[in-house]
Amino acid sequence: MPFSLGMPALIEMPGLHDLVDLCQELELSFIELNMNLPENCPEELDPLEVLDASKRFGIEFTMHSPDELDLGSLHPTVREGHIEAIREALGWSSQAGVKVLNMHLSPGIFFTLPDRRVWIYERYEEQFAANLWSAYRELLPLAWASGVGLSTENVNNFNIPFIARAIDELCCLDGFNLTWDVGHDARSGYAERETLMRHRSRIRHMHLHDYNGTSDHQVPGTGMVDVASMLDFARKNDARVLIETKTAASLRESVKAVRSLL
Repeated sequence: MPFSLGMPALIEMPGLHDLVDLCQELELSFIELNMNLPENCPEELDPLEVLDASKRFGIEFTMHSPDELDLGSLHPTVREGHIEAIREALGWSSQAGVKVLNMHLSPGIFFTLPDRRVWIYERYEEQFAANLWSAYRELLPLAWASGVGLSTENVNNFNIPFIARAIDELCCLDGFNLTWDVGHDARSGYAERETLMRHRSRIRHMHLHDYNGTSDHQVPGTGMVDVASMLDFARKNDARVLIETKTAASLRESVKAVRSLL
C-alpha cells in the first residue's frame, strides 16, 4: 500500500478491542483514538493495553485531542488547563506508542453586532498569537521527546484571516505539522486550501471524507471532493490517511470506495 490508511474511533464501538477487530476486518493500518470519547481518555485507557494491541496485531494508533482544546485562550487558567491536558496526552501517547496527536486550533467566540461579526481573538490578536506561540514552543519539544507528532487540523477556520496569520507564524516552528481535513475544506467552499497549500510540506496527516453540499463525513465518492487527487497528494507527501466516516457501516463502504481508487 502506498500510504497508511486508518479509521477513527466510533461512538457505536468506543471499546478498544471492538475497534481493533474492525480495523483487522478492513485490513487498515491504524486507528485514531478520540479523547472526546471518555473511554479513550488517558484516565480510562491503559497505555500498555494500546501498546500491546499495536504489537500483537500490527496496528498503529494516533490520537485526536478534545475538540474544545484552546491553546490561545485569553484566560490564563483556562489556557494552562488545556496545555496540561496536552502534556498529559503526550506522556500517555509515549507509553502507548501513539504516533500522532491531532489537534484543533480554536477560533474562539464572536460577538454578533447589528452590522458585523466580531471575533474576540481578532480583537485581541496580538495576545492570542503570543499565547499560541508560547504553547507550541513548549509542547513541540515535548512531543519530539515523546516520539509523538503534533498535527493541527483545519476545522472550517483556516480561511479566517487571524487564524491564517497564526498558522503562517506557527509554521516557522520545527515540528509544527498540519492535518488536511478535506471534507472540512470542501464545506468551506475550499476557502481553507490557500492556507494549507502555502504550507503543503507541513501536511503529514489527512482526514478523508466527502461533502455532499449539505453535510460532510460522507462516504468518499458520494459528494464533491476529488478523492483521487487527495489520495495522490497523500501518496506524494507521505501522509497518513484517516478515512473519517462515523459508523461501522459507512466505514466499510468508504474503505471499499477508497481502495477502488488506489
